[in-house]
Amino acid sequence: MPLEDKQSRLRVMREIAKYDMETTMLDVKVINQVAYLGGRVSRIRRIGAPENLRKILEEIEDTLRAMKGINDVVMEVRID
Repeated sequence: MPLEDKQSRLRVMREIAKYDMETTMLDVKVINQVAYLGGRVSRIRRIGAPENLRKILEEIEDTLRAMKGINDVVMEVRID
């Protein structure tokens, strides 16, 4: 894995961590400037938690596509 992909993966993970959702089962990879997100996400059960994870995932995808060093995003995430 090139150094640029490792750095991009860390930036992607930091961006995902900004959102209020459970991501322990989420797998993040960056290969040749393509971000691959797979696995499962779920809502954190507390007051003010997001109800619409699909909308949040679309927002994350748009943000990642605009990120420097990311040319494409492959989203294979299941919502629990």
